[in-house]
Amino acid sequence: MQQTHLRRVPVLTTVETRVGVPTQQPDGAFTLHQRKRQRKRQRKRILIAVTCGLLCCLPMSSTYSSPLVKVTFSGDNGQLSPYYGEIANDLNYAAADWEKLFVSGSAATLNVDVIFDNSPTANSSSLFATPLYSLGSWSVFQQGAVDVALDGIHNPSGPYDAAIHVGTSYLTNELWFDPNPENTDSVPVNKTDAESVFIHEFGHIFGFQGYRDQSTGALWSNAESTFDVLMSFLNNAPYFTGSDAESVYGGPVPLTVGNIYHVGNPSGPGADLEAYPGDLMNGNVFYRGTRYIISPIDAAIFTDLGLTTEVPEPGTIGIFSVSLIGFWLMRRWSP
Repeated sequence: MQQTHLRRVPVLTTVETRVGVPTQQPDGAFTLHQRKRQRKRQRKRILIAVTCGLLCCLPMSSTYSSPLVKVTFSGDNGQLSPYYGEIANDLNYAAADWEKLFVSGSAATLNVDVIFDNSPTANSSSLFATPLYSLGSWSVFQQGAVDVALDGIHNPSGPYDAAIHVGTSYLTNELWFDPNPENTDSVPVNKTDAESVFIHEFGHIFGFQGYRDQSTGALWSNAESTFDVLMSFLNNAPYFTGSDAESVYGGPVPLTVGNIYHVGNPSGPGADLEAYPGDLMNGNVFYRGTRYIISPIDAAIFTDLGLTTEVPEPGTIGIFSVSLIGFWLMRRWSP
């Protein structure tokens, strides 16, 4: 948009007519009252310019497009087709919640296979991994779904980039799908929010996954995930030791004993991560009637995994500071 620039003219020879058109006056015709009005107008222009300049300096987040998730359904012979649209919609929102942490611009489409079976709840995984670097004989891998979202590099071994298993009974009797596209309705107290479950599952697809035995923590081979690299065992209990996560939590983040690609425990280390409502990525409980979102700890773990977060939008403190400066300038220049 083209910006209009005002031509500077001598103050003492220009006044505003009633219709706002500048008209020339002879020198000496400018009264004291008119001079005060002119100075007030100048100060207002400066105030507006300063405030706008400060607002422009506040950090702004990059724009991004909600990812398109191409979903294929299997295991039900089409019997659960009434749920297909709601599942695909919530999967799209769930993937977007994580991808806006590390995708700048538009994310590529993820090919997801939703498999209906007799699982008690839901579980998921990225179906391939990509090598990042080697440490001697050890190789470190990143979840392939990340490469799909960032660069459009799909699974070279099959048509799907990720798989999500959903128990049939869990789907039909327990999960609740918000009929409001803005997701503002309250979750029924006797149901579990489906979108929250899918956000949790995409946490695994993108990062909370690895090559360790869930019970013992022993590595299956000389391969490690980015999550495995930052896992340590203290007194036989698993912890995540990434620096950003430790900074947010106040120390090593307790992982779930026996379910190590989750955070928190029912008691002992990490009990605070399961106290109601519990962290999104906790490994034991999802409360009914509750929505879950990505927590600061979850986001910090993603940062430690190399999935850099975007610059946040102007916060309340920044906006308040600009308003306070504007108020001070207005008082300072009041006649």
